[in-house]
Amino acid sequence: MPALIQIDSQRRHELGERLTIGRGIENDVQLDDPMISRNHAEVVRQPDGGYQVRDLGSRRGTFVGARKIDAAALRDGDELLIGPLRLRYETTRLPPLAIGEPDELRKLRAVVELSRAIGVEHDLDRLLERVLETCFQLLRADRGMIIVYGPQSKTPCAMVARTRGGAPVEASLSTSVLSQVMATREPFLRTAIEGDRMLERSESLSAQGVRSLVAVPLLYEAAVTEWLGVIHLDSQAVNNVFVQRDLELLCAVAGQAALAIKNAMLVRRIQVVQNDEWQRLERVVKNLPVGVVVLDDQRSCLLVNEWVTARAGTIGEVRPHATIEHIADIPCDRIVGAELREQVTVGSPESTLILNAHTSGDGRETVIVISDITEERAQQAKAAHQDRLAMIGQLAGGIAHDFNNLLFIIVNYAGMLEESLPAAEARDDARMISQAASSATELVRQLLAFSRREAVKPKVIDVARLVVSMKKMLQRTVGPEVDLVVDVTAGGHYVLIDPSQLEQIVMNLVVNARDAITGHGRIVVRAGASDRHATIEVVDNGCGMTPEIAARVFEPYFTTKALGKGTGLGLATVHGIVQHVGGDITVASEVGRGTTFRIALPETDLAPEHTRELMTGPVARGRVLLVDDDDQLRRLTERMLRKAGYHVVPAANGPEALAAARCEPFDIVLTDMVMPGMSGRDLARELVAEHPQIRVVFMSSDTRVRHQPFDGAIHIRDRARDGS
Repeated sequence: MPALIQIDSQRRHELGERLTIGRGIENDVQLDDPMISRNHAEVVRQPDGGYQVRDLGSRRGTFVGARKIDAAALRDGDELLIGPLRLRYETTRLPPLAIGEPDELRKLRAVVELSRAIGVEHDLDRLLERVLETCFQLLRADRGMIIVYGPQSKTPCAMVARTRGGAPVEASLSTSVLSQVMATREPFLRTAIEGDRMLERSESLSAQGVRSLVAVPLLYEAAVTEWLGVIHLDSQAVNNVFVQRDLELLCAVAGQAALAIKNAMLVRRIQVVQNDEWQRLERVVKNLPVGVVVLDDQRSCLLVNEWVTARAGTIGEVRPHATIEHIADIPCDRIVGAELREQVTVGSPESTLILNAHTSGDGRETVIVISDITEERAQQAKAAHQDRLAMIGQLAGGIAHDFNNLLFIIVNYAGMLEESLPAAEARDDARMISQAASSATELVRQLLAFSRREAVKPKVIDVARLVVSMKKMLQRTVGPEVDLVVDVTAGGHYVLIDPSQLEQIVMNLVVNARDAITGHGRIVVRAGASDRHATIEVVDNGCGMTPEIAARVFEPYFTTKALGKGTGLGLATVHGIVQHVGGDITVASEVGRGTTFRIALPETDLAPEHTRELMTGPVARGRVLLVDDDDQLRRLTERMLRKAGYHVVPAANGPEALAAARCEPFDIVLTDMVMPGMSGRDLARELVAEHPQIRVVFMSSDTRVRHQPFDGAIHIRDRARDGS
């Protein structure tokens, strides 16, 4: 039978249909050398009975003689070089005997060759075949069988049975012979079956025409002798019987074979354990929430879990037993054999991955763990947004008091100036000043609302009525070039919301609609109801938006307006208010045709609040003590109150106010809360203590002090908002 002979050790590797050579344990010839690839080469039988050697993509190549090959037909005597391993291809088992060489010498050479070959053979099936072939060379047997039993079991775990010519047979052992060999652990010889009462009755022997047989136990000699199996040979020819010398030869072979068989069984058990451990590892990593890839030093994939294969479009195709060039755009040449931690962004939409690679101590395997941190980074970005919002809230709260005081002065003086100027052009200038200051006031309100620093006072509101009441203000906001239509289809639908927030929602949407219109345009504001929800729609015929932009309009800081024209907080604030009250807001837009924002707010079953109608026109309402440390604010407020018909006595601080209150009676005290020396709170306590009948109204645009509780019937007005 053709074989490959290791030149250094003379180990013989029988060739069947296919023989593989490599460093991996799955190979027929397994060699532990770093110069040999995991799956290095194979020798394959050809249709004409010859053999061909093929390189399996090894790193260092396969050589026949001095020639590096991809594939080559083998001829008798060819020498193969695979890494440091030298092999000779032989088509005959034994060298031809010299003329007159004794039969005993031939048998001795066969035993020596067997000893050399089986000492390094760990494949149990090939080992048994090799032992049986030597038995046929040594003894004149027609048929042979070797049975190996599992540890502590009477069930065969391996068996080979064939004729001298190589044909497989279904030979069956005599139960009596097998029982005797197992019981005595002694060899069994019958030169002739005929005349043996025990064997003549054996149907298994007589039916097969057996005339002579020999059977020896396979015993592994250690601290305790272990019975491994049996070698059984028989002859069917009358003149071809076994003698005592044959038994002795077979016992010698069995002694060598038992040791090799035991070693092969141990190797098989180790391989089973390794395979079990590998399968257990595969089960463990199969459903991990991270990707796992194991590569050998040739970049061949040994293991990959479903997390990786499910992301082939992002990471790349990684298949078991395939040679991998890249993982997530990182060349495997950089990964294999290295300790690596790298972040990479791949795919569309983009995914951010972290690759951690660790190589085993002997450099044979590299384990790559892949984590998708896209969501984690998104959460970090969201947290950063929240941090920025918190900072804005702190900044807004800190400057709101002084900033709103200034805006209060600007808005009201601009309004007075507009009313007093005779020229239309001058009135327009004053109106522009007022609008700019109102826009600044609205920006401060957005910042406060977005950072949750503004006090929320929900009330039961008729949505349709509020929208109608805003018409004049909205018309002034959009200007004369834009037609504003307020369409109220149904009233009497109440929602629970802060009125100022609802006004803010409508105003913000109308301002955005106005900014989307170039030249003459049209804005429709509709108020109605649908499915227990009060609805508001703001429709414009402006420039419209692409789907990509429309999908992001509610994101904080996102704006399509020119630099300095938008904050990116308006629609984010609207969205936050609507969500806070349990409503919903949607947008529909088409480039060149306009945009529609639709808001649905849940109706409430609470009864609406009834308020008294405010009287108009200047009416004398009593005596007012006005206290404010800001000269501009004090003069402006005094002017407004006098214009409304009140008798006003101003005071710049608490002591002045106490002195004035002792000199004359007052119906009401209007005081700032934050003043140097004596605060508005302290002043109120002393005034109420001296004049129990007096009423005190606090003024403040500082959101921090407005949120503080007060004793008694003390009220607060938002100076920046309540200019009337």
